[in-house]
Amino acid sequence: MRLGVIVGLAITVFLHAFAQTRTVEVGSFFFRDGYSRTSETVIDVGTSVTWTWVSGSHTTTSVANLWDAPINTSNRTFTFTFGQVGDYEYYCRPHPVSMRGVVKVRIPGDVDFNECIDDADLLSVLFNFGATGPRYSDVNYDGIVDDADLLIVLFNFGNGC
Repeated sequence: MRLGVIVGLAITVFLHAFAQTRTVEVGSFFFRDGYSRTSETVIDVGTSVTWTWVSGSHTTTSVANLWDAPINTSNRTFTFTFGQVGDYEYYCRPHPVSMRGVVKVRIPGDVDFNECIDDADLLSVLFNFGATGPRYSDVNYDGIVDDADLLIVLFNFGNGC
């Protein structure tokens, strides 16, 4: 029984290591991440973000000029893959003040965004164990801080340090 649980969790962690895609809704004066339901998107390196227009005429434009999706007329989605750790701010060209967002990219298991998987990350997961809803310590983005998050931190422990 215990071996089955360990194997199951290991498979979950292994599958998490493959590139994923996060969806951000674009609508009338908002960017809304599919996980956090805010304008902040937290992902791991190698993950793609797909902006999906649900209403209005908008863009997603990187402040650092890394991407610039044209105003949506026929194409209702735009995807960009993030290959490096960092904070990537973006905005809508027609609405630069009211429509802003940020994509925070981290290495897997890096709860505190310091680019080092260490005791602080492990403690954050342990102290939040069982908590539900969007939070930084939910490193597999499934809505609950649990064994799978703990394994991701443990498997990556020491990376970046």
